[in-house]
Amino acid sequence: MGEDLTLNEYEKQRLENIRRNEEILRQLNIPELVHKKPTQPTRQSLRIRGFTPDGVEAKRKAEQDEKRREGEKRVRMMGDLDLNSIRSDMTSVDDTNDFVDIISNLTKSNLNEDRESISDDNIDYSCIAGGAEGFKAVRMAYKSLAIGEKWSSVKVTPERIYCIAIHPAKEKVLVAAGDKIGWLGFWDVKESIKSEDEDEEDEPRTYLFKAHTKTITSTMYSPTNFNNLYTCSYDGSIRSFDFNHAKFVEAFAYSESRNDYFLSSMDMDPNGQIIYFSTNNGKFGIKDIREPIDTFTEYKLLEHKIGCISINKIQPQYLATSSLDRTLRLWDIRKLNAETSTEIQKIQFSNAVTSAYWSPNGNQIVSSSFDDTVKVYDFDEESNLKIRHQIPHNNRTGRQVCIYEFF
Repeated sequence: MGEDLTLNEYEKQRLENIRRNEEILRQLNIPELVHKKPTQPTRQSLRIRGFTPDGVEAKRKAEQDEKRREGEKRVRMMGDLDLNSIRSDMTSVDDTNDFVDIISNLTKSNLNEDRESISDDNIDYSCIAGGAEGFKAVRMAYKSLAIGEKWSSVKVTPERIYCIAIHPAKEKVLVAAGDKIGWLGFWDVKESIKSEDEDEEDEPRTYLFKAHTKTITSTMYSPTNFNNLYTCSYDGSIRSFDFNHAKFVEAFAYSESRNDYFLSSMDMDPNGQIIYFSTNNGKFGIKDIREPIDTFTEYKLLEHKIGCISINKIQPQYLATSSLDRTLRLWDIRKLNAETSTEIQKIQFSNAVTSAYWSPNGNQIVSSSFDDTVKVYDFDEESNLKIRHQIPHNNRTGRQVCIYEFF
């Protein structure tokens, strides 16, 4: 074979050294070396191989799966709900049966028949009978109050509580609480679960049921029937928990095609036949529970969320609303119309108004706001609100406590 003229002197010398070394190896009878093909490094980054790193990919996939599962869970439940079908894993079948016994006993109470009416004849502006002397006596009694229960706080629901309702029975203190993800918890305040270990404290007796799939924003007992507990939710529905039948009955529900059905507040007329509700986009609705579930009337009142509504129990044509637009407004429901509605009175605040409620006798409104005040208004004969008291109060209760409200 002729000499390769393209090689320089260095390359020629290198090839000669290789040839000489191979000759020496043959003379030594050493097996011929096998020259393997060059291999790539055994470890390569996922980026070079075209993959997302395992941790990031796994986290992304887990988040997607969680969102999918959460979306499936938050689809609104339709129809009536039996307690055992919506009970928490922490509320056993036996616990549910015990709870049914509790509410069954409450239905035998004669609270609905013995309710006393409230009038201007037996109540003063502060809702304390006896005038100034009566107020002083009550104030002295309140000074002697102390926390008498075993627990300073009790875990009633898994998430943040947005609303509570207390059954008016004298023989039983039953607290209902609705939370951020649709759980409705009940706390039997005077009862406890006895611990088997003498060294451990007794546990509070609570019961938990999935009444809705999104935040429960309001809960209240019917003003004429304390065997019905009403709840409204961001899932666009209002349910009535019927003590007599131990189930949740659907009282109202927006069409599933609606994407603006976040119910933010509710109230009822004094006869317990009409439900009033508000939404996150400034709408106000009226639902007669004697009519079909999808029959209701709706009005656009504001551009911002109506966080709280309250109906005057003596003159139910008057509606009070508090809103994120920093206003407390007074409306006459009889004068609302589908195209445009004008309030009777608008009171401007410096910050969002979190709540506004009528007094039981219908002649005052108390409000709370992020301006850190509690304000009391008199409702005069000309249907106007005039401020009576302004009380400084820290209403910015922080992330762990719900918005401060008065009701």
